[in-house]
Amino acid sequence: MTAISSRPRVINGKTYSISIVDGKLMGASEQTENGLYKPVDNDSSEFNIISSSSETLDAYNKAVYGSNKESYKQNISDIEVADSGEQSQFFNEQNKKFNNAQYIETTTDKDGVATTTTKTGGYAPTASKGQSQILSYPFGFDINQDHLKITKYEYRRPDINMSKSGNVAMNIYTREGAGTGNRGLKNDKIEARTTGDSVLGEILGSIFLPMPKVADVNGVEWGNSELTISGLAGLGLAKAGEALGSKIGLGAGKDGTDQDKDKKALEELRESLDGQGGRNVAGSSVTEFNRALRVKTLAGLAGAVTGSNIDADTFLARTSGRVLNPNAEVLFQGPVIRDFAFSFVMIARSQREGAEIRKIIRFLKLGMAPKFRSTTFLKNPDVFMLEYRSGNKVLNTVNRFNPGGLALKTMSVDYAPNGYWSAYKDSQPVALKMDLSFTELRPVYEGDQQLTPEDSVGL
Repeated sequence: MTAISSRPRVINGKTYSISIVDGKLMGASEQTENGLYKPVDNDSSEFNIISSSSETLDAYNKAVYGSNKESYKQNISDIEVADSGEQSQFFNEQNKKFNNAQYIETTTDKDGVATTTTKTGGYAPTASKGQSQILSYPFGFDINQDHLKITKYEYRRPDINMSKSGNVAMNIYTREGAGTGNRGLKNDKIEARTTGDSVLGEILGSIFLPMPKVADVNGVEWGNSELTISGLAGLGLAKAGEALGSKIGLGAGKDGTDQDKDKKALEELRESLDGQGGRNVAGSSVTEFNRALRVKTLAGLAGAVTGSNIDADTFLARTSGRVLNPNAEVLFQGPVIRDFAFSFVMIARSQREGAEIRKIIRFLKLGMAPKFRSTTFLKNPDVFMLEYRSGNKVLNTVNRFNPGGLALKTMSVDYAPNGYWSAYKDSQPVALKMDLSFTELRPVYEGDQQLTPEDSVGL
């Protein structure tokens, strides 16, 4: 058994060492005042918060993969975790060693462990290397219950275009076998999974909040498209011109020096264009096509002479009781970026919980604010990733969020949600209402949906 203990990590204002055994997350120990490390019970909410932190993810990556950063896991849910039986056995062994050292165990604060107090009493505005914020509301809530995790990341842009989908490529290999045709042969399916583009950089901290009202709306843009006979003819000409480009060397990599070949291609195009005079456009005859063009031309001239607004359809409707066929279709026009809105009512049940609420608000405000660099340039705000979780698992029963990241666009805090001011002696509001509006940074593509578990509802 290969056991590795990480260097000290500051999580939630306390110092811990993370234990990795045989490539699995096994446990954690808290540094006491005298420098000893007291094992953290794997069944406690404290351990759940520790095991969900970015510091644990970093400790795991360095312990398992060392300097091979290309193999680093990007999300805490991707790491290998020992089962509860192994973790309990490890905790009991480490706890016996700790007790044999005759260490007197200190008591746990009654408000729980999900705090971010600092020695100076101030705020940790952003995470620095070796330290990140973990905030939660309310104190002492069971992280094994369904909850929302908001993780803040530094904005990173490695490419010009960051709107590419993840993908699942399926290759089917047929084994050699007896028989004729496909009989006696076996297919092997080999999946190749690639992640989509993301601007998520270094992890800066996380917030754990109770499960909000959950809803997702997926959409794409479809719009009306209408083309009369002349419009269809124009498309035919454009299509013929596209063929010209490939035939006479206008396309990339084509050799356009062969004049005889180019001359032949031009002749073929001329013949094609002659056929677009109406012979095969949407099934209309040459006569009908020419008549439609003549009507449109005459209606335009008549309108110009008289100063009236006469179009071809008006002329045809009033003279012959017909109009030009608009050849209407509904065509795909593009994806729709998804928005998500959340509302939380936060009640301060103690002074420490009031301080935690203030830290949560500040954490989000700092994350959504642009960074001033000079009068010429501004640096992008931080970005976020949202997850509906239970313990260390992402829920499959509700939607997941685009792995490309989300922006916090608006944040509204009502410090008197009941319509009147109500506060404690330190002026901390008894209750407040926080509304958050997130927007995904890129569309959801089919490949992104395919990468989600088959037993989930998808993104």
